[in-house]
Amino acid sequence: MGVAKKRRRKITRNGRDFYWCIKPDEDYYDLLHLSIVSSDRNFIVNYQLIKPNETSIAPKEHKNHFIVVIGKEFKGLNNLGHGWERFVVPEWSDDEAVTPSLVAEIIDWCFTVEPVTPVDYQGNILDYRSAL
Repeated sequence: MGVAKKRRRKITRNGRDFYWCIKPDEDYYDLLHLSIVSSDRNFIVNYQLIKPNETSIAPKEHKNHFIVVIGKEFKGLNNLGHGWERFVVPEWSDDEAVTPSLVAEIIDWCFTVEPVTPVDYQGNILDYRSAL
């Protein structure tokens, strides 16, 4: 099954097509997030653009800013794709304005094999998980 392309922008990284869009997070006070999905749907991530501690509508502050991994591919880790997993992200150059360069930076980071730190839905560190 392919990816819905309506209202999504296409970006190609390392010979692979990805589609991205900005939409409200229905599960978290409709705060905006960036959704990125590969054309084969093995890579799916969501990145919240408005941090909860910057707005008054979200009741709790996240201790760490994170990315939500929904697909099977991420940092070389195994056993993904069975549920949502969240990992701490670095400070990206400019996550205030979503541009193709920011999307490319996020995709590249997601495919760089390195240790990552898992967190819960509030950004609390769970334990350490290493990439293979």
